Amino acid sequence: MQTHESVIRCPQCGRQIRTDPGYVTWCDQCEWNVDPAGQDRKQPAWRLELEHQLADTLYRELERGKAHRPGWDAARVAAYLLSALLLVLPLLALLGAIALLVFYRPLWLSVPLAVIALGIGLMLRPRAAHLDPETELVQRDEAPVLFGLLDEIAATIGTQRVAAVAVDAEPNICFLRVGWRFRPVVELGLPLWTGLSPQERVAVLAHELGHGKNGDARHGWVVGAAESVLEQLEAAFTEQPYDEYKLDAAHAMDTDTSVGHLTRLINATVGPLIRGYAWLLDRVSLRGNQRAEYLADRTAGEVAGSEAAAWALERTLLADSAYRALERALRFEKDVAPLEAVRRAVTEIPQREIERRLRVSRLRETRTDSSHPPTYLRTRLIRARPATSARVVLGLNEHHAIDRELAPAAERVLKRLRAEFPR
Repeated sequence: MQTHESVIRCPQCGRQIRTDPGYVTWCDQCEWNVDPAGQDRKQPAWRLELEHQLADTLYRELERGKAHRPGWDAARVAAYLLSALLLVLPLLALLGAIALLVFYRPLWLSVPLAVIALGIGLMLRPRAAHLDPETELVQRDEAPVLFGLLDEIAATIGTQRVAAVAVDAEPNICFLRVGWRFRPVVELGLPLWTGLSPQERVAVLAHELGHGKNGDARHGWVVGAAESVLEQLEAAFTEQPYDEYKLDAAHAMDTDTSVGHLTRLINATVGPLIRGYAWLLDRVSLRGNQRAEYLADRTAGEVAGSEAAAWALERTLLADSAYRALERALRFEKDVAPLEAVRRAVTEIPQREIERRLRVSRLRETRTDSSHPPTYLRTRLIRARPATSARVVLGLNEHHAIDRELAPAAERVLKRLRAEFPR
């Protein structure tokens, strides 16, 4: 890879620093300009500080060898208890509807009340996980090499084989259990998957199947179902623009405003309680979710080798850059294959830029989402342990064979994505 590096002096500490016109100029000694965009704080400072303390405490425990196995801890038990209190609401609504029909008279009143109770139960019912309609499913007979790799990783870990692979254009790779049968599915986002080396792919797949081994997907469904109930309740007890409009109209027409004021009072009383419950569930779940990520990282290191696992995590910091490269290729670079443009964009990023993004991860506590620990802590923990060699190795021929197997599904995904961009 050719670069156009030059050397300047850091305006803050005076040390010599290398510059590349394609990337941010920064100092690796005093960290001048390491994060030129700055952090967009969407949460209060005290919440960010709480998350930071939790992530750091959990990291120290794992570094000392504590909490090294998946299972039930106080945080997971508390999350299940809080979720259960919410998931019982649809059942109570259903039982209430039955009781109204059986015991309450007159029927002309009990039937509408039962219908309302049944409607509330249906609105708050838990829902099974489903794939996005825009994903492309790849079955076993379409990708024997890919499924052979997945089966080998599953056997090494000791978990259930994957039922299907879903391909989409999201810059992410995840494991989920679909439908009420909880069929295990791995979802491959092309921008992230394309830029991974063979052994990094093994690490990513081992990480995701590690979640399946540890039961994280089922735990996530329970908590996620409870969070969906809270979202419905929060929407019901949050003042909407139409509520304010009705109250203003009643004032303007000098009509009865008691209903509008009562609605506002209920929203002001119940709404904060629901939002507080949602925050509590989120905080309780956070430790268990982050612990699950660390344990899945350990599985990735044991299967693919510790260095490959750490490199794969560093690649996740390039996911947004990979997606932008894919978008540019689809919209403007007609002479370059979109996935080849992604591969070039990722592989040409110098190690110095990856190091800068790791430092930004430390400054911003950057993570894939709120359930993941900061990336710099995850890579540090992998490298802090004794180095491990790979138990599953993906050869270069198999690597290219997997790309060929996924090509038809990838083409359909890219065609759909191209149609979404303005011409």
